[in-house]
Amino acid sequence: MKQTIDSVLQSVGVFRHYCGYRYLILAVKLAAREPQRLQNVRKEIYLPVAQMCHTDIMNVEKNIRTVRDVMMRNGGARLLSEMTEDVWTNNAPYPKEIIEIFAEYFADGLKENGL
Repeated sequence: MKQTIDSVLQSVGVFRHYCGYRYLILAVKLAAREPQRLQNVRKEIYLPVAQMCHTDIMNVEKNIRTVRDVMMRNGGARLLSEMTEDVWTNNAPYPKEIIEIFAEYFADGLKENGL
């Protein structure tokens, strides 16, 4: 069975009531559609997400960081290790790294669904 971003986030305790939940999904879609956006995350990802959600860049970054923290407390290190074949036990990735990992992992599925 193919996993979705929703099911993966929920498997590590990140549910829709977190503001960062929607921000992360939008950010992942932007990065999957145009990976070069990861070169300038604030301008090319956080700003468009902030505009779509009627908030500011700082809220987008802060709330994605919150999602990252919840993930890491609830098995996120294991999940990220599976997604990247790398070890994440000592350090939590930066928000932009989470976006990149999810974008690469789900890119094919997002494209099949019309992104």
